[in-house]
Amino acid sequence: MARHTRPRPGKCHWILFLLLAAQAAVADAAQKNSCGTRAPDDTRPRVGLALGGGGARGIAHVSVLKAIEQAGVKVDCVAGTSMGSLVGALYATGQTPAEIEQQVLSIDWDRLFNDSLERRERSYRRKADDRLAVNSIGVGVEKGRLKLTTGVLAGQRILMLFERMTLPVSGIDHFDRLPIPYRAVATDINTAEPVVIDHGSLALAMRASMSLPGIFNPVEIDGRVLVDGGLVNQVPVDVVRDMGADVVIAVDVGTPLEKLDVDASLVAVLNQMTGMLTTGNTRARLATLGNRDILIVPALGKDVGTSDFTKGKQALEIGAKAAASAMPRLASLAREQGSADPMLAAQPAPKHAPTPAAIEFVRLDNRTGYDDAFFLDRLDVPLGQPLDVDDLEQQLQRIYGTETFALVSYQVVEENGRRGMVVQAQPKPQGPVYLQAGLSVDSDFEGTSNTNLRVGLLFAPVSSYGAEARILAQIGNEPALAATYFHPFDPRNRNNLFAAAEFLNPQINVFDTEGNNTATYATHLGALEAAWVREFGNYGAAQIGIRRGAGEAEVQTGDPDLPDLNFQVGEVAAVVTVDRLDSVYFPRDGYFGRLGYKRSDEALGADTDFDQLDLDVVYAHRFGLHAIELGARYHSTISGVAPIQSIYRLGGRGRLVGFRSNELTGQNYAILLGGYVYELADVFGRPALLASTLEYGNAWQQRDDMSLTDGIWNGSVYFGFDSWLGPVMFGVGAREGGKGTVFLQISDQF
Repeated sequence: MARHTRPRPGKCHWILFLLLAAQAAVADAAQKNSCGTRAPDDTRPRVGLALGGGGARGIAHVSVLKAIEQAGVKVDCVAGTSMGSLVGALYATGQTPAEIEQQVLSIDWDRLFNDSLERRERSYRRKADDRLAVNSIGVGVEKGRLKLTTGVLAGQRILMLFERMTLPVSGIDHFDRLPIPYRAVATDINTAEPVVIDHGSLALAMRASMSLPGIFNPVEIDGRVLVDGGLVNQVPVDVVRDMGADVVIAVDVGTPLEKLDVDASLVAVLNQMTGMLTTGNTRARLATLGNRDILIVPALGKDVGTSDFTKGKQALEIGAKAAASAMPRLASLAREQGSADPMLAAQPAPKHAPTPAAIEFVRLDNRTGYDDAFFLDRLDVPLGQPLDVDDLEQQLQRIYGTETFALVSYQVVEENGRRGMVVQAQPKPQGPVYLQAGLSVDSDFEGTSNTNLRVGLLFAPVSSYGAEARILAQIGNEPALAATYFHPFDPRNRNNLFAAAEFLNPQINVFDTEGNNTATYATHLGALEAAWVREFGNYGAAQIGIRRGAGEAEVQTGDPDLPDLNFQVGEVAAVVTVDRLDSVYFPRDGYFGRLGYKRSDEALGADTDFDQLDLDVVYAHRFGLHAIELGARYHSTISGVAPIQSIYRLGGRGRLVGFRSNELTGQNYAILLGGYVYELADVFGRPALLASTLEYGNAWQQRDDMSLTDGIWNGSVYFGFDSWLGPVMFGVGAREGGKGTVFLQISDQF
């Protein structure tokens, strides 16, 4: 029998050590070969390009690329940080400097750094929320504690742009397989270590490298939470050196430190502290450059700041001057490489054809509380055909328009020899319970004013199909409390149940024929409502429902002999709405239509029988900074007599602006409206406007008395701002045969 001997433990350890060392050596050799393999007699220096971060200042990189190719230098590998990762990635995919310049200059940077959707792209449910005049403030609630959003921007638009830019090479899984080997540099927020990204999604690597803390949400890659690479490696000289570069061309576009004094503001000090991180690691990296390496520092100074993306052409000019001064050394390097022929320096074409290959599968990476069908039923990606990027982006934006997602993105991948698409959905970090707030102020500066603060909690989703619940409270002149529930029965949310319970305390002002406020009723109303809602995408909806309630109206100010009122509410209503306006308060483009019918009936518990018909239409058209608005309103009690809580109340912009709020009342009214708007400024994506309106209409007690010749002309001039508190309007109004009004309105009544 053969005798088997067992290796000694020490011997096993040595074998294991040697195997691990060999594996590490192979991996290191592979990394060193990222700048290209060498033949035995090849002595040509490998050139690595290190592009630093600097926001808009990084646009100057493009001019440096032009000079490099003009000199005939062949770049063998490239690494970038932040904006340098964007320019470097595009160059690594085989795009020419001219093509990169065209893309960079054509980007609408203000829109890119704004994840908020145009109103028409939002879901119909979110459009309807506009009339609640509450805003999500980036705060959530979990187990009684507040949760803050991880960044002002999730980067939805940026990631989709990067996917589009890199689509020809999207199937490449390792960046060594790009036309030029590439690395993106980010920072692990948990360890403060630099992370060199060399595989996976190229677009996501670019996005991670640009994740400025507090501005963009961090990006998770391979289990690591990543932010902007400039915090630890602003100019990645060491990265291209590790890739095998013999000569490094480093481009530093970082912002130098400010000179502060003892009176410096807190913001200036905080900015300086951030600058210390980047300038400190930049000095350390640049100190490693040798005699053969080339450093280019565009003299951007204070001419182009990190956020000055509108100064792209100026950044290019400054970058061209810096590159021109380095041209002698670049030309010398080209000769050392063996040729100064610019044709030899031109980068190779992408390994994947610009025309996308056919998509063979669609896979969902769903990290949310929504069912997979919620997403898949909203996606229509024909298999066996090239990807239609425009159509796909519109579909993803419509899903994102639900406004409960941090990201809804896609990535084209190759798996087992098949080309497909992965759609990833991530929830907002502060969800699924969101804190909302709003403020409403309505004043005519003549003693009539209302100020109310409202706070709410939105629970979304409550079910896998996207059910939502909201509790909203209002304190101030008109306290109120409401709870609503929205329950979809299908993944696309076409058929839904809406239920609400509310307690309202509106103040109803009564005016005499001279415009004097003779009485104010404090009204208390409690009501329950249930409705079926059929949505038509984000275009509109049809709704039919029933409402039951009871209330009272007490004289708060005025003649004490006026009677108090008790009333019962029992009504059915049907409404059809189409909403494609860009703004519910300051429409400058799109259209809106609403047709409604309401029946109050004793059989439903009401104390008064009446029917009302309501029609509103608005059309707006924008041309440059100017816009016009046309509209019409027709509201009529077509049978019976509506009680005080259901009569139409007019006054204010869009409802005869020459009258104060609730100054004109009636059983019927009709208005024709025209308006003009001029955009004064854009404040972080929110317009500041100067506008005017011309209105013609009136209110009547009897429907038979309604006449086109019996209208009253009204006009206004006002300043408007779509602020974070809600829409702000301040202006003056006037009416035919009456005195003018001065009005201030923030948001709307609950």
